[in-house]
Amino acid sequence: MVPPMLALWSWVIVTVILFRVLRPAGALVVCLLGAYLLLPVRVTVDLPLLPALNKHSLPAIAAAVMTMIVAAGMQRPRPAGTEGAGRILPGWFPGNIWIRLLLLVAVLSVGLSALVNNDTLVYGPTVRRGLGPYDAGSMVLTMAVTLLPFVLGRRLLADEAGRRVLLWGLCLSASAYAFLALFEVRMSPQLNMMVYGFNPASWIQHLRGGGYRPLVFLEHGLRLGIFLTMAILIACGLPRIEPRRRFLCLLLAAWLFGTLVLAKTLGALAIALLLIPVALFLGTRLQIIAAAILAATVLFYPLLRSADLIPTERVLGLFEKYSNQDRVGSLRYRLKNEDILLDKAMQRPALGWSSFARNRVFDPETGRDISVTDGIWAIVIGESGLIGYMAQFGLLTVPILLLVRRPRQVEPSTALLALALVANLADIIPNSSLTPVTWLIAGTLAGRLEQARAPAAATAGPTTDPPARTRPPRLRGGQAAEEEAPLPAMRTTPYTRQTTLHSRSRRG
Repeated sequence: MVPPMLALWSWVIVTVILFRVLRPAGALVVCLLGAYLLLPVRVTVDLPLLPALNKHSLPAIAAAVMTMIVAAGMQRPRPAGTEGAGRILPGWFPGNIWIRLLLLVAVLSVGLSALVNNDTLVYGPTVRRGLGPYDAGSMVLTMAVTLLPFVLGRRLLADEAGRRVLLWGLCLSASAYAFLALFEVRMSPQLNMMVYGFNPASWIQHLRGGGYRPLVFLEHGLRLGIFLTMAILIACGLPRIEPRRRFLCLLLAAWLFGTLVLAKTLGALAIALLLIPVALFLGTRLQIIAAAILAATVLFYPLLRSADLIPTERVLGLFEKYSNQDRVGSLRYRLKNEDILLDKAMQRPALGWSSFARNRVFDPETGRDISVTDGIWAIVIGESGLIGYMAQFGLLTVPILLLVRRPRQVEPSTALLALALVANLADIIPNSSLTPVTWLIAGTLAGRLEQARAPAAATAGPTTDPPARTRPPRLRGGQAAEEEAPLPAMRTTPYTRQTTLHSRSRRG
């Protein structure tokens, strides 16, 4: 067995090596994806005031430090139009004014929420203390670290080469991870116990349909399911980007889809069945439009939910028709919890109730917690209010909404990443599957916005490359042909009748 804390800290060394041997884009993708898929969960280093160091935060911090070192060591800047996975966008703040504003509000809103929630909440014997400046500072730092994958994706993966590195990284890592998932489907979820010596989740959560739902080294089997779904969509769309590898991409898509079916994750499977035809058969323009529609639905979901514009009863009816009673009961219980959590959040709609379970619903007499917070949207709107929700979910959706303004200029790689992102966004409505991978894809799309805004000619600077040498044409025998004499200079004096007569008289 590997000591979990040793595995966590050793990833810092792995990150340094990756940035030394790979280009920045490839190093970032391998660093964050590898940490997300391989490092142990629930292993945390808690420091005073500072954010907790775990499998999500520590690799992002290490990658940010290495990015600063690599950016400082790049002596000769590349032109903005240069294709290559080594280009780094300047600055840590996004160039797009809307993305920059959302980023600042997302970081500051959690601190403001803590400052305004300084009152003590009492529910019978249960007491939730008020928060102060110390808590506000800690939450601001935690949110800043949470958004590091977004910032890094924007800096390192904005160009076409960077987007392709991310697409292939997601597809190939999921294809390899599928072997581990199938092992747990057959042998039960025990890899985390075998490697790190503990089981991160309750055993009953692994039992599905007379078999097992795998999770490998992730927090929950639901996260594995949506990760496989995102990789399936990418594999279905890659033949449009890599026509020569069409057979390989479709083979990987079939392999991943079979793994997803055996993983028994119904929600992720439904999202895959909905979006696979979009990735396979629709053009780039329609793909980005479909992604924008889903992104807008997720962004305004709390408003639609509070206005009863989401057909929850129809969804329950479909589940009753095509699923078993356990799944129907689970969905009905989640929808009921959404209602009570949304009612609690709307009591303080601007900045929410902040953290430390203040957003949850307690019985006023017994003090028992009667709510379950599954969906990320319910957690965010309960803790940070509508301001924090629109800022955080705006970072995830606004890049897609801005790209759809010029759908004909969107590349297939961008549309494919947008589809993968909205698949993840659809899953975070009922589940808590917001991960560093989600932020990384969103940051990549935000960087693509800046590429569309800055023309290559405006940012291209002089280079030190020597002028290209021109060789005379070669004859069949291999001898060099003589260079042609330059053409005579063009006559600058205009031809008129008097100049013509004067020229004839001189020749005569």
